[in-house]
This record gives sequence, structure tokens and C-alpha cells, in this order.
Amino acid sequence: MFTSDSARATSEAVKEAIETDGVIKYGLAMGLINQRALARYIQVATRETYSFEAILSAIRRYPIKESSAKRERVGKMILKLSMKNKVVEVSVRNRPEIQLALAHFAGEVNYAVGETFWLVSSPEVVAITIDSRNEDKLYSKIAKRDVLRRLENLAEIVIEMPTIVYMPGVVSAITTELAINDVNIMSISASGEAPGPSELIMILVDEKDVLKAYQSLERLSRAK
Repeated sequence: MFTSDSARATSEAVKEAIETDGVIKYGLAMGLINQRALARYIQVATRETYSFEAILSAIRRYPIKESSAKRERVGKMILKLSMKNKVVEVSVRNRPEIQLALAHFAGEVNYAVGETFWLVSSPEVVAITIDSRNEDKLYSKIAKRDVLRRLENLAEIVIEMPTIVYMPGVVSAITTELAINDVNIMSISASGEAPGPSELIMILVDEKDVLKAYQSLERLSRAK
């Protein structure tokens, strides 16, 4: 996870250990991590380069309150949460005719009843997130030979936040919150299509984890 250098100050080693591991950093901020246990972990990870008491002292000096305050700020930025199951993610080849077919498909999505359509594009692959009931409709537009991957049994969580979502640390705070609660993120993307000055973040998780994921983000939104 991090390297040891006997010439470095103990505080630098401790800072590196905490700040390169979001779970440790936010676990400390939430009071979930025992400081003495963390000190022993760092001592072992750095091959006994630093004394236990020096490491523990450096942990106690680390600005944990600032990390806690940052978590609270991110939580207060969550305007709305929603979740839905029975969605799939289909990854297809990115070709001009595929883009045209997806444009036609998008025109048939019924957004008024809350149907899902998210698209993330790279030069070679397009990942499409849709309701599983619309999958056959998608395949009527795209040949199955162009399908590279299909993920099923997924659920989506949509987070509405201010457009300042792109301020440093916001997305990492959200993903770390889920990691702390043992939620595996299958996919994450953002869209600026929410009404007004807001941003939507869409997170895909396994259906069995969606309630746990939703509740962890709900707790984050109430962080004080």
C-alpha cells in the first residue's frame, strides 16, 4: 500500500498510510477504527521502522476532525436519493451505426414513468444501462454480435447533488462510504440532466447490496 523510508519522519509515514487508504481515513473520521490497532498495522506495514508509541502519537496528531468535517460537507450536498432494481448494463462496440441505433432507442425510452437510460461512451466501447424489461427492445436496434459484455441482477442508486459535485473529494467520499459498508460498486457515472443547477450521479451495485448501499448513503446525508 505504501513504502517505508527510515529517513522520513514518523508523521509522514502515518499521513501516507491514512491518506492513501480512503477506508482508513473515513473510518477514523467516523470513529470506527481503533487508533492503537491502526498504529500496530502501520508498524507492521512499515517493517517495524518506527516505534509503536511514535506512530500512535502521530495518529493522534493527525487532523481527524478535518476529515470528519469534510464527510459532513459531502453529506449535506446530497439533495435526493433514489433506488431501483432490475437494471442491466450492456457494453457494445462503439461504431457510427451503433451511435445512430442508440439515438433511436433513446427516443423510445419512457422517462415520464421513470425508465432508466444511461450511456457512457469511450472510443471503443459504449456502456448502456437500461431497465431489464427494455433489453429486447435494445437488441432490436443493435445486433447481439456487437455486444461485448452484459451485467445483470443490478440495481441503481441515483444521487442528486449540486453541480459542485466536481469539487475534489466528493465522489471519493461517496465511494469510500460504500466501501466501508462492504458494497461493491459495479459502475458509476454522472449526468448534468437533473432539473435546475444540480448533477445526477448513478451508481450500479448488485441487487443484493442495494438496500445496504442506499442506507449507507442515507446515513451520509444525515452526517453531523
